Amino acid sequence: MAFAVVALAPLPLGSTDQIWICIWCVLTAASLVTADLDGVARDDVRLLMPLLATLAVVAAVIVAQEWRDPPFGLGSPLWQTGSKWLGSPSSSRVSTTVNGPWLSAGYTLLLAMVLVRAFVISTDASSARRLLLLLAWVGCAYAVYGILAEIGDPNGLLSRRKEAYLGYATGTFVNRNTAAVFWGSSAVLFLVPLLRFAHRRERPEAPSPRLLDRIAFYSSSPAALGVGFAVCLTATAMTGSRAGLLLSICAFLLACALYLAPLPLGKLRRWGLAAGTAVVALLILQLVGGTVAGRIGAYGLIDEQRFNAYQRSIAMIRDYPLLGIGWGNFESTFPAYRTAELGSLGIWDRAHSTPLELAAELGLPTAALIVACCLWYVYLLLRSSLRRKRDRYIPIVGVSVAALGLIHSGIDFSLQIPGFGIFFAAIAGCGLAQSLPSELRKERGKFE
Repeated sequence: MAFAVVALAPLPLGSTDQIWICIWCVLTAASLVTADLDGVARDDVRLLMPLLATLAVVAAVIVAQEWRDPPFGLGSPLWQTGSKWLGSPSSSRVSTTVNGPWLSAGYTLLLAMVLVRAFVISTDASSARRLLLLLAWVGCAYAVYGILAEIGDPNGLLSRRKEAYLGYATGTFVNRNTAAVFWGSSAVLFLVPLLRFAHRRERPEAPSPRLLDRIAFYSSSPAALGVGFAVCLTATAMTGSRAGLLLSICAFLLACALYLAPLPLGKLRRWGLAAGTAVVALLILQLVGGTVAGRIGAYGLIDEQRFNAYQRSIAMIRDYPLLGIGWGNFESTFPAYRTAELGSLGIWDRAHSTPLELAAELGLPTAALIVACCLWYVYLLLRSSLRRKRDRYIPIVGVSVAALGLIHSGIDFSLQIPGFGIFFAAIAGCGLAQSLPSELRKERGKFE
């Protein structure tokens, strides 16, 4: 059930409809309840405590936002304005809508459950390796579909017609930027094992006659990994996403740097590899990123309208710094802050910056706590990428994908799309589970 959720979440247009979030929540919860916890140690539980504490704080903030007639004048002035228009007193709330915060909480709970479920699966190193391989080929399958769909029916989007991003591959996603980060993350899943093979030059043992073992053997061969990487990279370039492709290449460079950093290489060889990697990155940009390079030349790297939206979001934060406007209320509140510079076209239902949107909807203290929790886990992944001896490539994959997703969400909303967010959480959970040394679990015993 857990794998079905991760594999199918991108399919229904990124699972942005509330019904899909409910379905994935039910399936993930059922998978968690029936999970085998024999491999979970006490240190694993301690590692998850910051996540659980952050969820508790978010829940408390939602309760405060939904509190009818809150004390100390914390209610939104919009409720008082509505009372004047209606000519009768009405209950006040911090949230500008009644049900917005509770509806938005479901997706966050889903992400947390997926991360924890992937973490539990990946406490065993062999299970973690299998999970990452499966996720890699899931991403590749969506990339193949995206490429073929763009060639065969460039104006189609599954069973309906495209309304935007005509001429660019989006796969099963509506937004090309989310598709680019999804396929860029999938490319990382192929690249790092490929680096591991190139470094060790070891051939896996011959598989048993069982069909599944033979499939796993051939799908993890260097040739298969190279093909998967090329397919995902091609699909990423075909999205035409400037930030998506550039940040994906940066994630590739980060993965290569982390893999090479602890190796006993001479100074000359190390600098030669660094220069060669940079040249390869430039070649990739030139060979597959022609569309992206053209868009950069035509429009530059900075979107002026998006920059204006950031300024309006900051103004919203200044007006409601403590508890925000209520989770999920950005779309309903933003029109009051919209200026003439943004024009009259388009609906700004998101801030195009997840940290800014969190600060506007939940308040600065809660947003800072969420960012701190994310940075703490990125630090753990980074430290493990440099210190771990066995299966070091797993936390390298985790931190590279985490950096790609988090940085891109700072200038867009890719992590707010469930189809990518669930995929991202599964990879992060897998990397975090393997950020603890295996010997530590054996020495300190299992969690009971």
